[in-house]
Amino acid sequence: LIIDRRYPQGKAGEMMPHQDEEDDVGLLAEEGRSGPSRASGGFLGLGSVCACFSIEYYQPFFDVNTDEVLARIKYAFMVCGNGSPFLEVVREKPDAYGPWWISTTLIFLVSVTSNLKTLLRAGAEGYDFKIVTFAAMTVYTYVGFTALAIWVALNYWLKTPLTILQCACIVGYSLSVYVLASVLCVFPFISWPALLAAWVLSSLFAVKSILPVIEQHEKQQVVAFVGGLVAINCGLMLIIKMELY
Repeated sequence: LIIDRRYPQGKAGEMMPHQDEEDDVGLLAEEGRSGPSRASGGFLGLGSVCACFSIEYYQPFFDVNTDEVLARIKYAFMVCGNGSPFLEVVREKPDAYGPWWISTTLIFLVSVTSNLKTLLRAGAEGYDFKIVTFAAMTVYTYVGFTALAIWVALNYWLKTPLTILQCACIVGYSLSVYVLASVLCVFPFISWPALLAAWVLSSLFAVKSILPVIEQHEKQQVVAFVGGLVAINCGLMLIIKMELY
């Protein structure tokens, strides 16, 4: 008589499955219930290749509330204050919501006030939608290019580690003063003073935010970096003035 050890005898000669096979069956059933995401690592489990295509990947960039955004905007107007440097405020929790919201608001106000100024001055009728396209291209390009330029200069030239999102925070929030200036630009006699003041305040805010992490470098490097940052900001101001007002 040969007895199969894998199937112990049960009642009335019935064959009972071995415990290992029961475990295997349970494991397969559990995998079936959990779906392909657990078996293959899921959409996020593939690492950096596919993680950037998910909504969850971008949620931390917008994890701020209204009070935090308003507090960060105040820094752009209080360039002469003695509070904590702006970079210390956003170092642990940089956000993309504030820069995006400020940039989009600036595009909207520049488009509206530029068309309104044209209507009041020339008595033209209708709305020029090309202004919206040009303003969007100018502002979004400025934010992206300047943030990338700061990041490259700090990380590869000055050897100062800073994330691209932290750089975008500095550039984006520095545009807050331009939002106020764009409203004043409706009046022709005040457009130049308003934009010049916005350029000065915006540049001071950006320089004051970055200066604590670069001040230990050589003076020539610091001057070159600050000069380039101020020059790029001046270019934005001149484009807005010459092309839109």
